[in-house]
Amino acid sequence: MAAPIVVDIASGPAVHGELPALLVEACSGAAGGGGCTLGDPKRTGTPIRALAVVWLDGPDHRRLRVDVASLGAPEGTLSSREIEFREEDPLPDRYRTAGLVIAALAAERAAAPAPPDPPPAPDDVEPAAGAPPPRPLGWFVGAGGLAGNGLDGGPARARAGAWVMATALDRRSGFFGALSASYATALGEPAPGVSVQWLALGGGGGIAAPIAPLDALARARIEGTVDWVMASPRDPKKPEETGHGWAFGTRTAIDLVWPAEGSVALLGSAEAFVRIHQTDLHVHPKPKATLPKGGFTGMLGVQLRLR
Repeated sequence: MAAPIVVDIASGPAVHGELPALLVEACSGAAGGGGCTLGDPKRTGTPIRALAVVWLDGPDHRRLRVDVASLGAPEGTLSSREIEFREEDPLPDRYRTAGLVIAALAAERAAAPAPPDPPPAPDDVEPAAGAPPPRPLGWFVGAGGLAGNGLDGGPARARAGAWVMATALDRRSGFFGALSASYATALGEPAPGVSVQWLALGGGGGIAAPIAPLDALARARIEGTVDWVMASPRDPKKPEETGHGWAFGTRTAIDLVWPAEGSVALLGSAEAFVRIHQTDLHVHPKPKATLPKGGFTGMLGVQLRLR
């Protein structure tokens, strides 16, 4: 059985007698199928073709407005028509006309094409044939302090300083590239009145993975490094350089970023380095001070998300 059009006469001047029945009879004759029925759309428990509401204006029913909505239509999408009658138009004819208008509006809505689907979200767009999928990059820069191994033996065996690091992260694959630079000084003197400084540059990359329960990001990276180490007198009256040396090597590190996607995040790192090739650092009055073959560095700082 075809579904009917449900008609509701909105609150307003009371409608008595045969007027509602005349409206439904005219609507059913024009609509066909399941016809029309009078009732409250909110209380209708059976399938329906459309909903219609008739609004009355004034006690003489000179003006009527008809609103029709299709089943499943988005809220606010109605077909409406206002009807204004002459004073000499018989009252039953006015209601028959309202029924015919309901049937006509319901038929128009049934024949209208369905609204187009909304455009897909950016993540749902399929790339053209042969085109690689988009790989959004995240750009970050961080800075902070460090502490780690200094020279082998003696009071200058530890160093402390500052670091900066720039990172580009592919959020889909998790691969990232990094460039870093650091400056540090020995916490002690290998010889009286002598200070030692390190300038280190590194470049490499690795893989990042989220730690969901902590809202953190763990990064494992490996870098090639070059260190410039210089020993110089603390006394400005002795401008001569005491010694310097080069060191080439590699380092591996684990970084922890929290929160993972914060505009500003804490960044902690533990590094292990190995020096593959180095020159001796000669320091007066001692014959030389030795750079360790390997060691560890701890870093703590903040990271800014650029995009």
